[in-house]
Amino acid sequence: MTQKKLSTDVVIIGAGIAGLWLHNRLNQMGFHALLLENKTIGNAQTLSAQGIIHGGTKYALNGILSKATQAIGAMPARWQACLAGNGDIDLTQVKILADHQLMWSKNQLSSKMVSFFASKALSSRMKSVPKSAQPALFQDPNFKGALYRLEEPVLDIATVLQSLVEPWQNRIIQIDTLSWQQIERHVQSIIVNGDIEITAQQFVLTAGEGNQALLDDLAIKKPAMQRRPLQMVMCKAKNPQQALPAIYAHSLGSGSQPIATITSHLAEDNNIVWYIGGNIAENGVGKSFEKLTAEAEELLHNILPWFKLPELEWATHTINRAEPKQSALSRPDTAFVESKNNVHIAWPTKLALAPDLADKIIEKLKNCSLVAGIHKEVTGLPTATISPTLWNSKFK
Repeated sequence: MTQKKLSTDVVIIGAGIAGLWLHNRLNQMGFHALLLENKTIGNAQTLSAQGIIHGGTKYALNGILSKATQAIGAMPARWQACLAGNGDIDLTQVKILADHQLMWSKNQLSSKMVSFFASKALSSRMKSVPKSAQPALFQDPNFKGALYRLEEPVLDIATVLQSLVEPWQNRIIQIDTLSWQQIERHVQSIIVNGDIEITAQQFVLTAGEGNQALLDDLAIKKPAMQRRPLQMVMCKAKNPQQALPAIYAHSLGSGSQPIATITSHLAEDNNIVWYIGGNIAENGVGKSFEKLTAEAEELLHNILPWFKLPELEWATHTINRAEPKQSALSRPDTAFVESKNNVHIAWPTKLALAPDLADKIIEKLKNCSLVAGIHKEVTGLPTATISPTLWNSKFK
């Protein structure tokens, strides 16, 4: 029997980037929204992200501006406005790891690729970096390749989460269990932790991979979810005095995907960790630690042949990208939301698309005649905490 009753306008389930962004937007708009999390804030996909605010350029390496490129193209400017304090969300306290990224190849690019990078479609996003302006890592005379500057920032995700949590922390609730109260497939309320009933007008699922269990509990078969796994790789110098240089860059080969994407993150011991995605992470699924890290070290020697690597310490991280199901497990092009009565199922599909997803959900809620009610503030319940970063949890 429930012992405590709460009310709100909107219940959001899942405190990753999607849930947090929407939670802020709704509360700023004058609605009362509660965000529920059964683990820790950002614990899965959000804190597994490299912090890159994609503008879609890396999806255009085949020389074609795809639907994915166009859908995400406006996102860096949306985020930049927030970082400057004049966007949807105040992100002025977020740590910017780099205000741009680099793309490099160890050999000169083909004339076709150079022409595409210089085209009207990409010239505002990418610039060739002259030798005099190249970072120290690429100043080596043995670097004979091409280097481009990509106008897309890289953010410290832990500080993004902190900025999103602080304004409405008392409305972010840690839960253990959840059950649904429905009448004719219309959700009336949820019971959390066995004895707390929360009534709301609308319910939004932003739990990433956790959406599947919620959909199963609600007997909702569509939209279906897919999982696209990655096994990311991390490395740092065993001797902090020989720390790796900071780099935020994509290594280009002859294909339409980066060979590797490297971002740099500072661990608690002030040692720089390289976090490596791209093809190595796509192809690393199911491989042993020994095999994958050996391949990763060989890859670094191959794409940075002029740079002498220090003795390295390695870690790996497996994560599933949870998304709406696509044919052949392909990558979705856009943020996704679908409504079933007063339940809205959402996946951002990319960190950078969180603002766009919030726009889409808010439009759905308005179409459902959401109105701001009067509700008592939540007291006496545990608030969720932010997960530790990978750089501080994976190296022991």
